[in-house]
Amino acid sequence: MNVNAVFGTQSCVSALRSHEFATATFDFADVKPVHRAFPAVVNEGRFDLAELAIVTFLQALDAGRPLCLLPVTLLGRFQHHTLVTLDGQGRSGVADLAGKRIGVRSWSQTTGVWVRGFLHDDFGLDAGRVEWVVYEGGHVAGAREPARVVRAPAGARLPTDFLDGALDAAIMGNELPADPRIRTVLPQPAREAAAWYARTGAIPVNHVVVASDQFIAANPELVREICAVLAGAVPATPRISSMPDFYPSGFDALESSLELVGRYAYDQGITSRVITPAEIRSKTEALAGDLGSLSA
Repeated sequence: MNVNAVFGTQSCVSALRSHEFATATFDFADVKPVHRAFPAVVNEGRFDLAELAIVTFLQALDAGRPLCLLPVTLLGRFQHHTLVTLDGQGRSGVADLAGKRIGVRSWSQTTGVWVRGFLHDDFGLDAGRVEWVVYEGGHVAGAREPARVVRAPAGARLPTDFLDGALDAAIMGNELPADPRIRTVLPQPAREAAAWYARTGAIPVNHVVVASDQFIAANPELVREICAVLAGAVPATPRISSMPDFYPSGFDALESSLELVGRYAYDQGITSRVITPAEIRSKTEALAGDLGSLSA
């Protein structure tokens, strides 16, 4: 059978192409950056198998889309360094952000959800006391944004507005421009991230793997094989290491991360209810069987 898929993580594409599947070949859509494909994944059901942002998945599941999470992390990282400001803006820390304007690509962008979550839990910053300026809509059709969210004018770009001083701060990951004036709002983001991890035991997962309900139900053994192949394609943390595993695979390893991001998404009005790890896991494993741990 032919599997329609879309991935931005090239190691996964290479692994699926090189593995000798007995019953499947893969047709990979070329979409760059991969988040441009996310609306087609969640709204059109165009793909059997896809890379997807974890918050987009939660929002899609909440909206009743026929998707399941396959427990392989394709992108995970600490997020504390992504909250940035400019020198000379007169802010000395998180407390100064109340009443200010913070830019983020979209309200439901996963990086922003993680950042707002730890700002609330660890620093007491109420998201309702900030004006959030967004530059794109969410990926799930029909999803609403809170009243505190303001859409930037058509044609405006987040990096440009940030560097021009139209924003007091911004949440940016890969799109962060190179400018010597930029500094992190947290003076020691790596230390704060390590302390956050020690408290929560969670990895700030960004991208995961999803598959359509129909595809999984028709091909449970193939899906388990795909999961094992993909788990073997992501970077492995050395057995003796001071760093956490940023690429947890299997529902057992993902539980803490799913529990926290599910609460963050609900608290921020992105989902209508708290979507639990148990709900996510039971839906997938009812179709595919046990995916608690994965090995290539």
